Amino acid sequence: MSVRIVLLSVLFLCPLIALGQDVEKKETPKLGSVLNLNSMAQCALNRTALLYNNYGCFCGMGGSGRPIDEIDACCRRHDLCYGMALDSGDCGNLLMEYIDPYDWSCVNHTPVCTHTPSQSKCQQALCWCDRMVVECWSLYPLPGQKLGCNRTPKSKKSDRRRH
Repeated sequence: MSVRIVLLSVLFLCPLIALGQDVEKKETPKLGSVLNLNSMAQCALNRTALLYNNYGCFCGMGGSGRPIDEIDACCRRHDLCYGMALDSGDCGNLLMEYIDPYDWSCVNHTPVCTHTPSQSKCQQALCWCDRMVVECWSLYPLPGQKLGCNRTPKSKKSDRRRH
């Protein structure tokens, strides 16, 4: 089975599993990293991370070009953070970045990474990356529409050229 099929399967199954999660629990169950990101968004933003999927050039699988706005820039930093975890050797492979569970808790609508001796450096790095993107998203209003990579928000005029 190809890595792409596994990742797509995880992305489609995650929201179904996450629907039953109580994000206000003090201890968050160990779930794959994709599920943890979604639960962190529920904790801090009271909305699913899937609302950002396929937005701009970097929110979702892959990424290239220049971010179309601040939200897309948050996603680019998240991609770079995951890339650094992979390049540093903390995470063994790309697939582990999406399925490796980590411990965290939701405290007063704030995701808090729980560093325990049982967690690997990869799990700690992924938790930090996910917490960072959720905190970044919280600085901006949810976009009214999902813009593709070659489009810019209507509310902002820009003369930047796209690649």
